[in-house]
Amino acid sequence: MKKLIYLLLTLLLLMPLGACTPKTTPKEDVKKETSAIKYKDGSYTAQGDKWQNGQEEAVVEIKDSKITSIILKRLDTSGKEVDYEKWQGQKDESGKVYPNLKQYRMDMSNKMLEKQSPDVDTISGATTSTKNWKIAVQRALDKAKK
Repeated sequence: MKKLIYLLLTLLLLMPLGACTPKTTPKEDVKKETSAIKYKDGSYTAQGDKWQNGQEEAVVEIKDSKITSIILKRLDTSGKEVDYEKWQGQKDESGKVYPNLKQYRMDMSNKMLEKQSPDVDTISGATTSTKNWKIAVQRALDKAKK
């Protein structure tokens, strides 16, 4: 009789744990979310928010409803693309260190392509630029939605 009581108590304690288990893994959920969005094929350009040092821009290519290319740009206050050779993490003559936007924009683009989403981590040292690249990509994708 004691064994039966222990067995019932064990089952009662384990039942709530089974109810909390997700039916899909987080990766499956992400795939469902991104695969549910349909994009029109084409090239879409959008900008992030303007700020004191300029603006970020993204050019997103869509083929077969998938993101195939993302080009991230940093524009100065006059709207011209910056010279990335000057943005490689080195100090200028005044001692100011510029973030390595040359590398950051490639890293971020690759992460977005892999994830098929602008929802990636920002990069410390270039927080404003990376946040605005995410905004620009999302705005380009919004233009591409069917």
